Amino acid sequence: MKNILSILSLFALILVLPSCKEQSKTEAPAETTEATAAPPAAAPAADPALTVPPPTTAPPTAEPAQNAKGVWHYTCPKGCPGGAGAQGKCAKCGSDLAHNAGYHQQ
Repeated sequence: MKNILSILSLFALILVLPSCKEQSKTEAPAETTEATAAPPAAAPAADPALTVPPPTTAPPTAEPAQNAKGVWHYTCPKGCPGGAGAQGKCAKCGSDLAHNAGYHQQ
């Protein structure tokens, strides 16, 4: 019985130990492929004729919270003082702010 257990243990060690070494072999080439992939990517960037400038887009202009007359864009439907430039909650009562059509009138 002891012979069978020792043979099975030895067989298990023979299977397990080499499998651990294979993982480190597969990890090492992955690091070297990343290192070799980086220089070709840097080479085309050095040539100004091949570089394409990123598209420039103007950031969206945010509307001010109040217009020139001091009218708020969003106001509380319960009549609380103040307002906001974007839809949200009232600072006083917590109600949802409603769009104020008078904000857009000149």
